[in-house]
This record gives sequence, C-alpha cells and structure tokens, in this order.
Amino acid sequence: MTDSYPLPKNWSCPLDPPAEYERLRRDAPVTRVRVWDGSTPWLITRYDDACHALGDPRLSLDFRLPGFPHTSPSSAARLESVLPFSFRSDSEHRAQRAMIMQEFSPRRMEVLRPRIQRIADEALDAMLAGPRPADLMGAFALPVSIRVICELLGVSQDDCEYLHGLSCTVGSRDSPKDAAGRALKELDGYFERLVAENVRNPSDTVVGRVVAEHVRKGTLSEQDAAAMFQMLFHAGHGPSAYMIIMGTLALLLDPDQRGELRAIADDPTQLSAAIQELLRYVTVSHSGRQRVATEDLVIGGQLIRAGEGVLVQTDSANRDETVFPDPDRLDIHRTPQRNLALGHGIHLCTGRALALIELEVVFPTLLRRIPTLRLAVPVEDIPFKRNDNVLGAYEMPVTW
Repeated sequence: MTDSYPLPKNWSCPLDPPAEYERLRRDAPVTRVRVWDGSTPWLITRYDDACHALGDPRLSLDFRLPGFPHTSPSSAARLESVLPFSFRSDSEHRAQRAMIMQEFSPRRMEVLRPRIQRIADEALDAMLAGPRPADLMGAFALPVSIRVICELLGVSQDDCEYLHGLSCTVGSRDSPKDAAGRALKELDGYFERLVAENVRNPSDTVVGRVVAEHVRKGTLSEQDAAAMFQMLFHAGHGPSAYMIIMGTLALLLDPDQRGELRAIADDPTQLSAAIQELLRYVTVSHSGRQRVATEDLVIGGQLIRAGEGVLVQTDSANRDETVFPDPDRLDIHRTPQRNLALGHGIHLCTGRALALIELEVVFPTLLRRIPTLRLAVPVEDIPFKRNDNVLGAYEMPVTW
C-alpha cells in the first residue's frame, strides 16, 4: 500500500516522473494507493501491465459505476453533469465516438497542416515583435493550441480565454468539488448554446457537420453533443499546449537532442519518430488513467475484484526500463516507439492525428525560426502546475 496518491515528485527535475515509480515497477507493479477521498484503487506502473489494463474490456471508464476511482474532487464533480462519451459504457462510447472519428481522421487532419503552420508562424511573428524575455506559454503554446481547436469547432476566438479558464478549474486537483461543478456547468452551457445555434444554422465546422448529420436526424441529443464538444475543447487545447511547453523545455535542457531534431526536421519519417520520443519522455498526462473492474481479472499476477478501481500510470509505463533501454534519456532516434502517451485500446486519444501534426509543425518551426532560443530563468524558477491532471507550467520565460 502507498499511503498517498499522487506520489510526490522532485520538481527540480520536472520532466521525470516520481522516483518511487521505479521501485514500484520492480517490487510492487500492481499495488494499492490511497486517494483524496480515502478509497484505495490499484496502481499499475509497468508497461506490459498498462497495455493489458488499457486494452481489457473488463476495465471500464464509465464514471457512473460503483468503485470508479475519482482522483480529485473535480473528477467526482463530473457525475453531476452530462458525461462526455469517453466517460460512459463501452457501447455508448463506441457509438458516439464513431460519430466524430471521421472528423479527426489522419487524412482530414493532414489537410490542416498548412493552416496549422500559418497559425504557428503568426504566433511566432507576434512573439518576436514583442519584448524579451517572452512567455512561451502565453505567447506561443497556448495561442497555437487553442486557436487550432477553436477553428475546428467553430468557437469564437473572443471566448477562448474564458473557456480556457473554466477548463483550468476543471483540470486542477486543487479545485473544490463545487467550484469544478460550477465550471463544468458553464462549459456545458456554452457548448449547449453553440449546438443550438448550429441546429438552427449548421456551420462548416466539426460542430456544424456533426449537428447536421446526427443531432438534426435524432441520433444524438443536443445535450450529448454539447458534452462531446466540451470534452473535445478541453482535451484538444490544454494537453497540446502543455506538451509544447514541456517538450520545448526538454529540448532546451538537451542541446544535443535539440540539434538532432533540427537536423532531421525535413524528414517526415524521422520527425514522426522524434515526436513519439518526446511524447514518451515527457508524457504530460501524468494522472493515472482511471478504470473500474466490471469482472474479476488478474493483471501482473494480482487479482483485481469486480468493483475495484484501477489507475494506469502511463508516465511510469513510458519509463519502463524493460521496454525502453535507458528510459530516462531523451533519444529522438529511439526505435521502435510504443509509448502510451496518447492512450491505448478503444480509448486511444480521439484527436491523436491532430495532436501529432500540431507537434510535427510546432517543434521544427520553433527551432528553425529561433535557433538561439533559451530559458530566461533557471528551471527552479519556472512556475510549474504542481497539482494538475496534466504536467505543465503557468508560464515559461524565454529569450533569444
């Protein structure tokens, strides 16, 4: 039993998961942990066990099931609103996911690459024209990620800051349940209004096309559609922005790897592998993937009973030394790449293709246009988001 979850992290090495995970992978790869409400779900830390858990249909992401492991008050607050499809039964999840997946297919996302390139260049133009040092989070990472998803969904740019603030409240483990609940209601209300507008007059956006194809035909309710788009907004900008920030930090702290990435930026195959390595090494989704057992099953030699909660620790799995030699070293030439940063199994990230293209655009663009980019403060002075579900920073001062 580990008394407290999340496990303590050494913030002087912000890119490394808690050191205790290495011991757990070796000595207790499936062990109990105590979370905020006193419950004791199982924590899975090894790569192979994580793949098993994320791919096993007997472990459900249905928030409504007894024993589901809510890792914070804000997680529990979701039960009081309409749940997005990812947090429902597998059958509901599959049905609604199918309605949206064609919008996020690799082919459709590839068409967006030139637009994402322009968005990145425009953000850098503005940052380079401004004062130094600059905040890479506020001037580049967040504007790029939020603009991309807002244009896709048809969300007004004027509303982005307001919606981002609500998402931050929902994503913080420090948020009381009532505050997270209020933020969720405001998000729900915003996207309900957006759906209603598109019912009256469908736009040429993801929201407009899904509304025309499913809401107006009666196969998806307006409330379920709003929950779907709220989730896509939340997951489609925050993790991307924090991956840009923390991935850039990893490259700034490792000049050799930064130079290697710059050298292979024009080779699509090598660049794709490099982005996968950054995802493995950084793994911004550092809160355990929540599941609950619907039947008895065995993982890693441990019997897990029906009704017991499970947390799959993907940042630990991505540093598993039995799968990734020298796992604490960033190596953009590492092959093969089998990281779990964007999930695994039926809950593989809906926007995976979009996320990969964003990162394939952003990192080479940043390194090409600002080759002398460097931190403007010591790592210890960067204000990291220490109690959020996603690893990130409030700001990251840089200069050049």
